[in-house]
Amino acid sequence: MKVKNKFKLFFSSVIIAIMFVSCGSSDDGSGGGDGGGGDATSITLTAGSSSIFVNEQVAFTVIDDLGNDVTAQANVKINNVTVTNPYVFTQLGSFQVVATYSGLSSNSVTVLVHSQADLSLFFSANPATTDQMVTFTALNNLGEDVTSETTFSLDGTTISNPYQFSNLGENTVDASYNSFTASDVITITRSFTKKALLEDFTGTWCPNCPPAAAALESATSGSDNVFGVSYHDGVGGYPDPMEIPETAFWSGYYNVTGFPTVYVSGPDTRWNFPNMTQVNNELAETATCGLALDVTMVGGQLNVEVKVAFNNFVSGEELKLMLYLVEDNVVTNSPQAGSSQGTSFVHKDVLREVYTNQLGDVIPTESISISQEYVRNFTGLVIPANVDDISNLKVIAYVRNTYTKTFTDYFNDVHENSPHYDIFNVQEVEVGSSIDFD
Repeated sequence: MKVKNKFKLFFSSVIIAIMFVSCGSSDDGSGGGDGGGGDATSITLTAGSSSIFVNEQVAFTVIDDLGNDVTAQANVKINNVTVTNPYVFTQLGSFQVVATYSGLSSNSVTVLVHSQADLSLFFSANPATTDQMVTFTALNNLGEDVTSETTFSLDGTTISNPYQFSNLGENTVDASYNSFTASDVITITRSFTKKALLEDFTGTWCPNCPPAAAALESATSGSDNVFGVSYHDGVGGYPDPMEIPETAFWSGYYNVTGFPTVYVSGPDTRWNFPNMTQVNNELAETATCGLALDVTMVGGQLNVEVKVAFNNFVSGEELKLMLYLVEDNVVTNSPQAGSSQGTSFVHKDVLREVYTNQLGDVIPTESISISQEYVRNFTGLVIPANVDDISNLKVIAYVRNTYTKTFTDYFNDVHENSPHYDIFNVQEVEVGSSIDFD
């Protein structure tokens, strides 16, 4: 029994010795080791920013080649003077920064300290429309984006970024970053739907005209933004009962050499009907202006209020307003050539009267403004005797420019200095109704 007890005592002593040795060994990487053997041989210094303004703070990081972050134990020197980390730079200039740790020296990092001289403000769109969200960007004089730290205001009230403006005209936006400010003006305009006017030179005597009329009707019925007007003209001893002085004049004035000829928003674009590409291209353009119409009948005469609003500055061009009276669903005692319907042929959008001058009324230059509307009132307009059914009457108004150019027509005839125009936008409303800007 005594031998057995001695053996147990010896065995316990061995176990305790082993535990003592195990607990005494280092496995936490202290003393410069990494737990796997070996010491660091180099350290790398990085700066939170290498280009700053005066009185800005920079934090430095030191990593050894074993991947250990030794920033807390490292000594950081700027121009050979030990500093705290992070460090606030209070002077302008170029500063060399190094770190030391456990007898190792790091690479040298250069920090450039600038004077913040200005702040620049930028808009994502200018001019912008009332239905747009405008994004602001603020840059310091180093070209650094400080938008997130900048406060934007309008008329002294802080606004969000992005922002949707409601005030037409010029709006001044202020930006504030630290002790620096910047201001810039953004122009706000309305957004208008671009519409197209298809102008059809036609005649009851013309056997090739019914397909153009069918294409015109298809285009106008297929889109609320496409309007049509038919200019009837009798030529060569073949009269058309729907001819009026303006349609006869325009055929020669715009060098119409073939019937039918259909223009898309001005005589520079002949419509290759029934293909809608040219029409759709017109609708895809940005409208320069918008129109609103109010048409009432008083004592058998028409009162028409036309409003024109611009969303862009138009300079160097003379703008004119045109006002038409058109009648839909017209039949005449003159059979339509090229159609089996004869006198039963239904004519659409027949121009009955032009209430402005033959070539339009000039819009005064001072009335072309993005912040104010141009308003024109026509009162006591006589409905011409050639109208068949008042309930089929519509009013069309459009704004166009005027210029001359060398023009090659559909048949490759060249007309020098022919007068032409672009229709900026157009609006249509039935008599007795009104339509606002859209």
